[in-house]
Amino acid sequence: MATRAPGDRLLLTPARRAILRSLEDPGDRSDGHGRTAAQVAADLGLHVTTARFHLEQLVEAGLVTTALRRGSVGRPRKVYLDARGGPAGLAAPAALNAFTELLTSAWADAAAGAPLDPEAAGRHWVEEHTDEPAPPPATTAGAWLGKVGRAVDLLEEWGYQPELRTRAGGRTVELTLHDCPFMTMARAHPEVVCGIHRGLVGGTLAAVGEQDADLELVPFVTDRTCLARVTSASVPARGRGRNA
Repeated sequence: MATRAPGDRLLLTPARRAILRSLEDPGDRSDGHGRTAAQVAADLGLHVTTARFHLEQLVEAGLVTTALRRGSVGRPRKVYLDARGGPAGLAAPAALNAFTELLTSAWADAAAGAPLDPEAAGRHWVEEHTDEPAPPPATTAGAWLGKVGRAVDLLEEWGYQPELRTRAGGRTVELTLHDCPFMTMARAHPEVVCGIHRGLVGGTLAAVGEQDADLELVPFVTDRTCLARVTSASVPARGRGRNA
């Protein structure tokens, strides 16, 4: 007997098959940018908690992906999208041009005899596009989060939709990055693509006065998800941290 893949086992339940059909063919009920758990629940006659549970199980299996969508007012909404067979994500033309520029610079240096250093190339790109002096490091969690927001804005410009989670009273911010817009190259050369992105985030933090912040980039924590974790070096630690 053939062994079922995890995604196959998840689809054995009628509710999850119905959810995927809803995401696959939303008709006139979606703006083309995914659907919220509440929208899925209303469409299928489920309680929103039940719909969200099934959706998150499908996310874990790689059948569904998530993104944050900003509306005209209020907080960004978490939406779910069918991840089967679709593109992993597309970078904006400006981001593709900048990425090509970065790769050309990194490999040109290597051809000239310098070590290939994608992270340094990413940092140098930020330096060239920054014309303001760096402010002093943040001393409060709120000020630190505002500075991390600059890195989030940059990631969005490059085609990501980061999801944020804070720890340790706001000193540590985890950025979950779904569907890298450079996925094909990242799978083939993670040391290059991830190195450039590490340089971009680190360079952005340095540009806002947080050059001593601790930065950890973990590629492919799932098949289509990476994780960036940044911790302030200047915001005082609290006795007991908790998730935001």
